[in-house]
Amino acid sequence: MLQAIHGDPLMRVSSDMPDDVRVLHDALTRLREFNRKSKVERQKTPLTLHLKNCGTALRFLQVHLAQCYPGEPITLTGDKRLMERDGKPTSQTTSARILHGEDIPITPDESPYVGMTRKVMANGEWRKAKVERDWSSAAFWYEYVAIHGGELLLEGLIDESLQGDRVVADIYAAHFGVETEFTAEGAVIKAKCEMRKANVSVDFTNCPDLYPAVALTCEKLGIALDATGTERLRYKESDRLEAVRLHEVRNDHRIAMALMAADYPVSEEDQACIAKSYPTFAEQFSIFNFSYHSYQGCE
Repeated sequence: MLQAIHGDPLMRVSSDMPDDVRVLHDALTRLREFNRKSKVERQKTPLTLHLKNCGTALRFLQVHLAQCYPGEPITLTGDKRLMERDGKPTSQTTSARILHGEDIPITPDESPYVGMTRKVMANGEWRKAKVERDWSSAAFWYEYVAIHGGELLLEGLIDESLQGDRVVADIYAAHFGVETEFTAEGAVIKAKCEMRKANVSVDFTNCPDLYPAVALTCEKLGIALDATGTERLRYKESDRLEAVRLHEVRNDHRIAMALMAADYPVSEEDQACIAKSYPTFAEQFSIFNFSYHSYQGCE
């Protein structure tokens, strides 16, 4: 997004990258091509950008079009579920405005996502910023280890992360006995059964993407979950509260991964939606699950 705003060459993308990245990259590439046309040509050939089910791209591009392409004949569309989402401004909307140079005052209840954006933009050093591995995707491996035991390395995750979903390590240490040790390679997570609690209370206001993994961990371990801050989960790629309760994928990448980690059957057809955020998950899960399938108990 920043490369597009500042006229830099766009990063390269490949087929093994998340759909969310590729959808946004494709849209920004087409916008650049559209902008090279004369005003008359642009008016004659309006541009429609199909964003699949990518809410991030929708919110970032809504701001981008308003700031950089005002009055141009450009339409944003997508899958049925994307068009049904409530359309209210989110932390990503605020982040997009900050990326475009708006001076947005800091609020007491500011989300970690917006805080992360401010840190990336601080002192104009964003071109030197290191792109981190995704902590929200790590949640499903924490879920698996909490349920099954075992140990694994999550490469590239760092302790001093800018991401709000870094809290997943703290949640699983406090409630499910999954410890995290950071090494030069990444985060090593390991199960410690004796640390599991009888009930769990989590506020998901600032980490809603962690809900499917945490909820299904509690279900499989027979632990009561008191979940707050879940109101917006009904407006994600699916109604995630209902999808988790009914064990239905509903074309939602996070539901599919959470169900797989909790041993619920997910067909290959339903696994396709995982490409939205973690295209290699199914393959990695198959290998890891086979390796640890016979593992019983914890240290």
